[in-house]
Amino acid sequence: MARQAEEFATLFPSLACTEKLTQVKFAQGDKVANRRESIFDYLILLETAGDSFTVEESRLEKSRAQKEPPQALLATTGFAVMQVVFHPHFQPSFEFQEIAPDTTGGVVWRRIRFEHLPGHVSPTVLEVKGREYPIAWRGTAWVHPETGAIGRIQTELREPLADIGLESLTSTVEYGPGAAAVTVWVPRLAIVEARTAHQRWRNQHEFSAYRRFEVSSEQKVQEITKE
Repeated sequence: MARQAEEFATLFPSLACTEKLTQVKFAQGDKVANRRESIFDYLILLETAGDSFTVEESRLEKSRAQKEPPQALLATTGFAVMQVVFHPHFQPSFEFQEIAPDTTGGVVWRRIRFEHLPGHVSPTVLEVKGREYPIAWRGTAWVHPETGAIGRIQTELREPLADIGLESLTSTVEYGPGAAAVTVWVPRLAIVEARTAHQRWRNQHEFSAYRRFEVSSEQKVQEITKE
């Protein structure tokens, strides 16, 4: 899995895709208070240098400009690459355990449980009012028995973040084969839900139309002559 995670971190930034983001904020119960749909050209940038590992997302909105909602919606980024918990850079931060397999779609998936170790670096942070809170995750990954590719990964907070009133934060990310020229499984769907004592949010990210990301540049050199 470490090899797969390294390959993913190397190849995924060379891809671009279309992202459809649906953001929902709920009122009491399941009543929708605010809902917003957006379409983006999506690109993710991963950079490793020594002890540094950074993830940045680039989104260029394709949908029509929309008014800001009267109440803040949840902003979720980086969940598409949740499988970096298996990357050698982050493996020392987690405890791993193989549990009973799960048969889905005719495939007997291996299942790996993981839990963040206190005091170790986390691959993700939560930003609230300009302050960052490292997130301690625990979860389960479904691993293809033949290829080692991750087909699904589910995560949840190891414990609530009482300082900011966050009772739960969960995610489910589903991966699948990319285009013919793409050798790694790519994110297809990511669902993120957050809950406080009085509020609940749900964001759904759908990724499609994967393609190679290419940048071409042209340099012109002007000859300078002396008279």
